[in-house]
Amino acid sequence: MPIRKILVPVHGTASDKPVLSAALLVAKKFGAQAKVLFVRPDPSEALPYLGDGVSGQVIEDLLQAAKEGADAAVAAAKQNVEAEAAAAGVPVVTDTGTLPSARFGEATGRRDLVVAEESRLSDLVMFSGSEADDGIAGGDALEGALMSADRPVLIAPKTTIASIGDNILVGWDGSLQASAAVTAAIPFIEKAGKVTVLCIDEGDNDGVPNSVLENYLALHGAAATTRFVKADGRPIGEILLEEAASAGADLLVMGGYGHSRLREFLFGGATQHVRAHTSVPVLMAH
Repeated sequence: MPIRKILVPVHGTASDKPVLSAALLVAKKFGAQAKVLFVRPDPSEALPYLGDGVSGQVIEDLLQAAKEGADAAVAAAKQNVEAEAAAAGVPVVTDTGTLPSARFGEATGRRDLVVAEESRLSDLVMFSGSEADDGIAGGDALEGALMSADRPVLIAPKTTIASIGDNILVGWDGSLQASAAVTAAIPFIEKAGKVTVLCIDEGDNDGVPNSVLENYLALHGAAATTRFVKADGRPIGEILLEEAASAGADLLVMGGYGHSRLREFLFGGATQHVRAHTSVPVLMAH
């Protein structure tokens, strides 16, 4: 499926700039629109936690302060969009008639739920690696897009990059999640100059590429090469990032949450490690 709508949740801070720049690169690459979304927190949701002894004036002051804070963040987000769009030579529009383009919108509610809902009708959802909640890029909003909305997500690195998807490294372990990531990455794979399939040997044969994968990539014009690496007890996420850096890849494609989110949170896992440490663009699907 072609990429036409790229959802980009933002905070109205400096962390927005690398992901906006990356999203506009992708928009130009595919003739798409970057829909930049700011989610205002709903201050009324916090009222039940204030207790019965809080006066009406205090509540009014809190609501007003929350509104002013959100207004300032919205203004900053708009400025970031306009600056990055101007640098990329992409127009900022108010409709869907011009492609490639950027469009700004805002909503009110719980961020992860709003992003998940908007993601359902988006082709790709992009998050900033420098916007890390508890050290994990994208926070609950990324998990909402990936798990609840079942959409592919792309994490932009913390610094501005010059390209995405010219040199692709695919992390392959034969899983449903890896297969979903490959199919989600096809628009990038079809345009890539180089595609490498990385298989990490953990002492079994589950991750060995088969003719189905090779034929699938070939049908999309990718003459992929395969690289085998022994894990030797090292964390899989660490190996993926090391190999991506070594190959000079500008896109790492991998499955997200092959294990449960709770298990990864408690014991660590490839998804959590990559979200916390990525230095290259990463496309994930679940």
